[in-house]
Amino acid sequence: MYIPTQFKEENFERLVTLIEDYSFGTLVSTHAGLPFVSHLPFLFEKDAATPGKLIGHMARANPQWQHLAQGQTVLAVFQGPHAYVSPIWYAAQGVPTWNYAVVHLYGKARMIDESSQLEALLNATK
Repeated sequence: MYIPTQFKEENFERLVTLIEDYSFGTLVSTHAGLPFVSHLPFLFEKDAATPGKLIGHMARANPQWQHLAQGQTVLAVFQGPHAYVSPIWYAAQGVPTWNYAVVHLYGKARMIDESSQLEALLNATK
C-alpha cells in the first residue's frame, strides 16, 4: 500500500487502538492465484512476549480456513474513520482527496483446535 511519508503512522498503540475500535476486519488470502476475502470480527490480544496477535473465528463452511491451514501469508485490513476532503478547504489551490485511517497486518495464521481455547474465543467475541 502506498503511504506518503507525512501520513505514515508508526505509533504501535495508535494502530492497536484502531484495530480494537474497528475490529470487524477483512482477511485476505489467495486461492488459485486470486484473492480470497472474508469479513470477520477479530480480537487483538496483547502479549508481553510479542507485539501481539489477532484472534478470530471462521466457520468451517468457509473454504478460506483451508488456505490458512496451508500456512500462507495473509493480510488483515482494518478500516477506521474516513471522509472526503474538498479542495475549497485548502488555503492554497489543491485537489480533492480522501482522509482515512487504515491498518494492514501481514502474518501467518494458526488454527485453534483445542476445544477450550475455541470456546474461550467464541465467548470473548460475543
